[in-house]
Amino acid sequence: MENCVFCKIIARKAPGFIIDEDDSVIVFLSREHHPLIVPRKHVEDMFALDNETAARIIQKSLRIAKAMRHGLPCDGIYVTQTNGCCAGQDVFHYHMHLYPKWNDRESKHLSQQEEDIAARIRVALA
Repeated sequence: MENCVFCKIIARKAPGFIIDEDDSVIVFLSREHHPLIVPRKHVEDMFALDNETAARIIQKSLRIAKAMRHGLPCDGIYVTQTNGCCAGQDVFHYHMHLYPKWNDRESKHLSQQEEDIAARIRVALA
């Protein structure tokens, strides 16, 4: 999609802190510094996902969550995904948020630069 910011990141026409990618799914940091799991092909929401892409998204989210837990390190992961304006979807390209959480409940742990966060997760993936 021409005006989709996620499609632009996937096509390398917009900057993004890419953590991991394969032929069907890409993972990059959101503006709030947490990973987004995004299908490469433009799919508006979960209702438009095919079963194969949905399965790949779940597999990738599990791999990234494990890397976050080890690489950041965090105590848990909060997963969220919205569909439609009424649910709070603001980018109409399917995406799943993985928020790292710590027992002390403070978000100070994500005050590092985006590249540092992405690098720590990439290293944990290896």
